[in-house]
Amino acid sequence: MVKATAEELKSFFYPRSVAIIGASSNLETVSGRPIKYLADNGYQGKIFPVNPKYSEIFGYQCYPSVADIPDEVDMAIVAVSVQRLFGSLEECAAKGVKNAVIFTSGFAEVGEEGRELQQRLADLAQKSGMRICGPNCIGTVNLPGRVVASFSPIFEKGGFREGPVGLVSQSGALGHGLFTFAEEAGLGFSYVISSGNEVDLTTADYLRFMVEDPATRVIMVYLEGWRDGEEFFAITERARQQRKPILIVKVGRTQVGTKAAMSHTASLTGSDSVYEALFRQTGVIRADDLSDLVNMAIAFVPGKIPEGNGLAVVTASGGAGILMADHAEAHGLVLPELDGETKEELLKIIPSFGSAMNPVDVTGQVLNDTTLFRKTMNILLADPKVHMVTVMFSTSTGQLALQLATDIAAVANSTEKPVVVTWSGARGLAPEARQLLKDKGVPCYDTPGQTAGALAALVKYGQFLRKMEGRDETAVTSSYAPVMDPGWLREVPARALTERESKKVLQAYGIPVTREGLATTATEAGDLAEEIGFPVCVKVESPQIMHKTEARAIRLNLSSREEVEEAFQEVVANARSYNPAAEIKGAVVQEMVGQGTEVIVGVNNDSPFGPVIMFGLGGIFVEVLKDVSRRIAPLSKADAEEMIAEIKGYPLLRGVRGRPPADRDALVDALLKVSRMAVELREDISELDINPLIVLPQGQGVRVADALLIRK
Repeated sequence: MVKATAEELKSFFYPRSVAIIGASSNLETVSGRPIKYLADNGYQGKIFPVNPKYSEIFGYQCYPSVADIPDEVDMAIVAVSVQRLFGSLEECAAKGVKNAVIFTSGFAEVGEEGRELQQRLADLAQKSGMRICGPNCIGTVNLPGRVVASFSPIFEKGGFREGPVGLVSQSGALGHGLFTFAEEAGLGFSYVISSGNEVDLTTADYLRFMVEDPATRVIMVYLEGWRDGEEFFAITERARQQRKPILIVKVGRTQVGTKAAMSHTASLTGSDSVYEALFRQTGVIRADDLSDLVNMAIAFVPGKIPEGNGLAVVTASGGAGILMADHAEAHGLVLPELDGETKEELLKIIPSFGSAMNPVDVTGQVLNDTTLFRKTMNILLADPKVHMVTVMFSTSTGQLALQLATDIAAVANSTEKPVVVTWSGARGLAPEARQLLKDKGVPCYDTPGQTAGALAALVKYGQFLRKMEGRDETAVTSSYAPVMDPGWLREVPARALTERESKKVLQAYGIPVTREGLATTATEAGDLAEEIGFPVCVKVESPQIMHKTEARAIRLNLSSREEVEEAFQEVVANARSYNPAAEIKGAVVQEMVGQGTEVIVGVNNDSPFGPVIMFGLGGIFVEVLKDVSRRIAPLSKADAEEMIAEIKGYPLLRGVRGRPPADRDALVDALLKVSRMAVELREDISELDINPLIVLPQGQGVRVADALLIRK
């Protein structure tokens, strides 16, 4: 599968000629609709129906085969059975057709036989150089170019709104349903792509084109799975440079959802926690549902990104303002206190029975003085603590509603700060006013929850842009000279390394480990303990015993030689009883680290996006509460700092109830070194579990108390 550049895809998105293979004179069928849709939507290129049964369809000459078409063909819409598909595609390849959109189903989504057919299709695309959309897709739509290469019945009505939103969906029917839902909400589209099974062209290819396309400013995606991690990072980085937000609904959060996605288009959804980490790192905004996706897109279309999370609320109802305040806080927005000049100016215009607090309640007086909203908005927008404004009303109708909407739109279009309307009333009460807001590009939502969610997405994206503009470029990358020669590691069989072997790798990357030694007799254990200094712990050393607690093969807080020698005999005996076949190399005598906070650091190397770094507090926090953060390696310093700060247990690291703050700088350094190790040894390491890593008080560093590294 060869990735397509934006330049190469121009003939796909803007074909000068389209052939419909298997065309039907019945314009209500799958193979007849594309002809009608192309014509009805004003496509300016050449249309070539292909079917030996007809001489003419819908006023267009029909050709017996692709070879009989006298002109070049940029795109073939293929609407034939699986049995006829490959013959038709071979003809297209011989003709030099550049692109094919394949409606035909019956491939990887139906089982092993279908997978074999899909591989054959992939081989054909590779050999011929013809770019293929699908199979098992509903087709593609280019609204600026009037190219409707689809059989979806939604295009019967025509008259769709052209605009700056691009949509890529790995579900055809759901994607086109989303398109109609979003269009009804006021969004205009540039392109709508149903990607199907992605035998050749993938979601990555379509996104790459849209990121570079001047007609597209906001990108929406329905995603089931992604194949190439490096491409995701490259595309999202380019989108950031272009300041084009990518909004994604990613399915497969649950086991049932994952299984359903795999059976749908043979997609591998991957671990949802990995995708969550990926989206955080790349600035992708994730929506939980299609309505959230549409609401977020509506907020992003005006292109106004707030400089902070300060929200001012203007309302004629005290109750509505309170509800908005609740939703705002739940979404991480702040209603800044209004003081100084802002408050003074508000008090001059608001009735005495109103409120110049935030939310600002202008009361029902706005019914008598329609300028109140406009004047209040202008005062609030001049306050540097206010980064966005929402105006709330519910039952205004007729000329009053139209005047209020006109004033709001005028103010909204005079500022670079986001301004949205929260109109909690029946849409039929004032359709003209709502339509005016749509036409003027002012986002309008039905409920405070919708407003808060959409504005929170804007804030999150703005925070990401500012973070990336001021980021520390220091990251762990494989371009650095490797820290260690993995030769000895590669000689170890594909198994779990012992604790000491695991720590040897960590030490090579500068990650501090505990003072310890391997004893093969009780006497050696006693000698080591006296050399290290009490208290110590004793653990069995065996490649076959990964979880020492389960085997009762560990003793802690030993404070004398006698206890150590007794512990050596005990842990070795327990280990042999637990697993008689295990190779017992002896026991490790290890220092007991002083007061500190136990954390866990892990690496999983099975992700298509690269090694995944995991961080969390130890004990109940990770085992029961699952309070962990994740990022894809290589990490930047900012990534490591965010990982630490975003877990719920972070206050424990800052120091609470007399506990000293932990050495956060040393912890950041350890995460960066683990990241570098994970990248450089990606071909050698399957998993790493440092549990616990002891984070000592500020200035005292960290120590690896236990580690488990698994070879690939």
